[in-house]
Amino acid sequence: MAPGKPLHIGLPPRILRVVFGGAFLLLCFYVLVLRGWEWDDPSALPIPVIDDKSVQLGHPSFMDAWMYERALPQHAKTPVSAKWRGQNGVDGNDGRRYLLIRDASWGSGWNNIFQEQLLNDYLSYISDRSYVFPSFMPVDHPPYPNKLPDGSEHQVHIPMNALVSGPTAGGPLRRDESDPIGRRAVSVEYWHIACPPERVHHIKLYDMQKELGIDDDSQGDDRMLKWSRMLKALDAPCVSIDDGAVFNWMFIGGDKVMSIWPSYSLSPTMRNFAWSPMVVHALYRHYHLFSRSPAPTLVLPSGRQPYRMQSFKRLYTAEHTIPGLLAIHVRRGDYENHCSFLADVGADYNAWDGFGTPGLKLPPVRSELIGPGPYNYQDPKLPDYLSTPEGMSRRDAAHAHCWPSQHAIVKRARQVRAGTSTPGNMKSLFIATNGDKAWVAELAELLKADGWSHVTSSHDIDLTKEEIAISHAVDMAVMTAAQEFIGVGFSSMTSNVVQIRLGAGREANTCHFW
Repeated sequence: MAPGKPLHIGLPPRILRVVFGGAFLLLCFYVLVLRGWEWDDPSALPIPVIDDKSVQLGHPSFMDAWMYERALPQHAKTPVSAKWRGQNGVDGNDGRRYLLIRDASWGSGWNNIFQEQLLNDYLSYISDRSYVFPSFMPVDHPPYPNKLPDGSEHQVHIPMNALVSGPTAGGPLRRDESDPIGRRAVSVEYWHIACPPERVHHIKLYDMQKELGIDDDSQGDDRMLKWSRMLKALDAPCVSIDDGAVFNWMFIGGDKVMSIWPSYSLSPTMRNFAWSPMVVHALYRHYHLFSRSPAPTLVLPSGRQPYRMQSFKRLYTAEHTIPGLLAIHVRRGDYENHCSFLADVGADYNAWDGFGTPGLKLPPVRSELIGPGPYNYQDPKLPDYLSTPEGMSRRDAAHAHCWPSQHAIVKRARQVRAGTSTPGNMKSLFIATNGDKAWVAELAELLKADGWSHVTSSHDIDLTKEEIAISHAVDMAVMTAAQEFIGVGFSSMTSNVVQIRLGAGREANTCHFW
């Protein structure tokens, strides 16, 4: 061939495409398989798959939330040097310690379950273990059906990070994200990879409680301290507590849980509580319903439309307040019968809603639970409690506190507005409710007539298919951010709003009851 002449390969174009295509595939095989340790998928978790039953029932997939959860840094495979020691790149000897409460209160409503999950997360934290968080599968979640044509049932499967994204759902223990990633909570899917059956140390709940000297009369702080000491001393990296809940709904609903508060309230679980990006997306679209001011930077998306869950950040309750907003929790529907039951049996306010009880004394902060001080802590003194007006029976008073009339709601909202330092600025009111639309519209008109210039409700929020399944979390995010809040003292939802507000540093006198 003469110098300077271009080289021509005498092959037809079709053959050339095959040759170069084959070479490209060989290169991909080399890079992705033979050299996979450099280009590998960083997550140890499998890619989520939507099951056929969910598709058949029309359930939301929550794919964005599953992928968000999958990408949490603590769900990553171990470093390259240790990759091949464990299944899917998870090294079982990396020093990480986990706590799974296998039989936590499944099947209850979200807020009953979530009260327990927050305490389980705190127990894991003070035991030097990563909490293993589950997803939420409600037994019944209208408007989504759970019964297949063959009569079998299949529940909506909601990832934790569709609801919340603070420490309980694998978020950072510190807001600046300087905490050790290996201490953060992990999903139950990750647990099954990091903790195969042969590595799991099982604890039978009732046998251990007997051994620890815990019974129904045990105070919450004593219960928490005994469990944490035992779990911390165990060498086993993977611990599963079986056959029951460490903090069941009966314990949480009573007053013995309250002794945990002084230390619990200072923990990352409470201080760094955060709503999920999916909840923030709903808040961003509807911020005009809650405030006349523009949406703050905290809830603004990044990138371009169409926005997805990943366009938003987790929202720390401690950093977000909506000035001038009163949020009220008005439970209706079948709750009337439950109110009658609670009044008949002489029930007290739920858990943290009892902080206004006259004469209540909490124990001091226990350094054994939270570490050495100094502590910036004061007992919360809620302004309201389960009072019995003169001439009224306790039963009738309890029912009135639980099931307020429209007139009582308007009057109480007026009282709260008048009691603030700037009543003239309290102009917006949000009604978080499951009440009938016509009844709520009538209530809204009564409130407007009483001086509230901007009244909206849960019915005004236009939610996507997935957001409908987490609508209670959207309502709660508004209630935890509002300047003032009125709730139902008997309700676990109200109780969670109260503890989240107090844990975020809100003043106790901003939490009220009917």
